[in-house]
Amino acid sequence: MNNDDKTKELKEKIKELEQEVERLKKVEKEFEEFKAKYSKTVANLKEAMNIKPNSKKKPKPLGAPKGHKGYARRIPERIDYIKSLKLSKCPHCNTRLSGKTQEIRSRHVTNIKLTSKVKTTQYDIHRKYCPKCKKLVEPEVPNVLPNARFGLNLMLLVMYLRLGLRLPGNKVCDYFMMMYNLKISEGAIVGILKQLVIAFGDYYFHLEKLVKLARVKYSDTTSWRVDGKNYFVWVFIAVGVVLYKIRKRNNHKVALSIFGKKQKNTVLVVDRFSAFKTLAEKSGFLLQFCWSHILKNSKELDRDFGAEGKYVKRKLKEIYDLAKGLNHKGSLEQVEQLKGEIFQLTARHYKHSTVRKFVDNLYYRDVENLFRFVTDPDIDSTNNISERELRELVIIRKISRGSRSPRGANATAILMSIIQTLRLQKKNVLNGLFNIINNPPEY
Repeated sequence: MNNDDKTKELKEKIKELEQEVERLKKVEKEFEEFKAKYSKTVANLKEAMNIKPNSKKKPKPLGAPKGHKGYARRIPERIDYIKSLKLSKCPHCNTRLSGKTQEIRSRHVTNIKLTSKVKTTQYDIHRKYCPKCKKLVEPEVPNVLPNARFGLNLMLLVMYLRLGLRLPGNKVCDYFMMMYNLKISEGAIVGILKQLVIAFGDYYFHLEKLVKLARVKYSDTTSWRVDGKNYFVWVFIAVGVVLYKIRKRNNHKVALSIFGKKQKNTVLVVDRFSAFKTLAEKSGFLLQFCWSHILKNSKELDRDFGAEGKYVKRKLKEIYDLAKGLNHKGSLEQVEQLKGEIFQLTARHYKHSTVRKFVDNLYYRDVENLFRFVTDPDIDSTNNISERELRELVIIRKISRGSRSPRGANATAILMSIIQTLRLQKKNVLNGLFNIINNPPEY
């Protein structure tokens, strides 16, 4: 091929590339026009396809800045053993060392046993006849539940691994085989959890009473699956207690069965789900709507409705910052001023009906339930604590895809309530579980 032919071929390729660039520009222009016309549709598509926008911010450099103060693990408060390490010969040249020690350097090392042995105890139980009761009596076996083949420590560890750490049943079996050379089946794990549900039953009802009597409560709900069917998880939080319920319905009757109809002057912090509004009407609750949800909704307006949505989002953020800045020490007069700020949003003309409806609902329907936290230090402005506690069940749902039966769902709700209550109270979970069974509180 001579030079003329090569030049001709290159010109043809350049021409093809230029045509392709023109075509791509045309497609991009058409897409921008479509996006401007159907911005909400594009946003929904991006959300459905999990498309994230390009990050404009530069990431922070990894690690601490130069010249920072070094951090190290703290010296343990309790030292179990002290061992002296001495040399008789130099480790480098093998020269014999004599004379006094020049200095002593201390180094702290924390370690564990890699594996441990299971201990099986045979109890010879002596039974005697009681002339008063007219029957044989016997002593109780310590730290063992009735009719249990495993000790209480082992059963509580199974519960913690299975639910507290969210390990699947087969992983729990593998753990005991690896760490203790103990063969345990998944069926045995299910049996252990059933026995613990009975053992913790009274304490769970005690938690129900505490939540019912509390003046301020938090609640939220999410989906669950039982044997492939739709169920719902409810969480109720108050006075350091986390209470879960898994039910087939997602209406107000679930909460009403727990709280009853005598909840006058008690406060429920929730999102704007209609079931909570019906519950408040029937039981007498005062509601505090979650501002995190309200601001999240305003961000969606900003995303989908241009300048109108941006205005509503900005004003709501300003109003919330004003309310939050009062530090729960606001007056009733200041609350009325905040309500007036919400009313000002309704006085503006909106072209989009969705924005208009959102603003009108916020004032004409919900305004009385927006600022209770301003004057009451016991009420939070958000329902984030419920979201965090629900997340524990959401992760279990993603791993196990729910429960196989209503009985299993009930077991999950009861045992997770106790685990999360101990965590919320910042207690050691295993020690807390042991103490509840051996030293139950007065109910």
